[in-house]
Amino acid sequence: MTKRSLHHLMPVAFLLAIGSGPVLAQPTVPRWTPTRESIIVRAAPTKNWRIVLTASHLGKAFIVSASMPVPYSDLNLAAEPGAAEFGRRIHVAAHLVCQQLDLKYPPTQYPVVDGYTGYDCERAAAGDGMTQANTIIASAKR
Repeated sequence: MTKRSLHHLMPVAFLLAIGSGPVLAQPTVPRWTPTRESIIVRAAPTKNWRIVLTASHLGKAFIVSASMPVPYSDLNLAAEPGAAEFGRRIHVAAHLVCQQLDLKYPPTQYPVVDGYTGYDCERAAAGDGMTQANTIIASAKR
């Protein structure tokens, strides 16, 4: 190559270096993937057995459960409005998980065998969730 042909290639090489320079020089920004703090509201603790009724009237008992995470990282649990909203979310989740169980296992086909009468799935699930929540709220208020 002659000196003259190199002279013509210099601007092309310079433009290529400038054109790709800022792209290569840009630092990569780390992706932030936040984790959501949550508790799990569970319906049907291990005492809640459902029994399958068959034509022979002999049943087979099995445990069913459902659960749902309840996020709270967006709430200020040290303040009353945040704590109240957390409780509301827990009660909604309890309603939804118990509704899910009743839709999947209708009580007319799968009666609950729990050792005591008057089992209230929503009350038990919300109570379990609120026990967890009260611990978290107490630590937030310290």
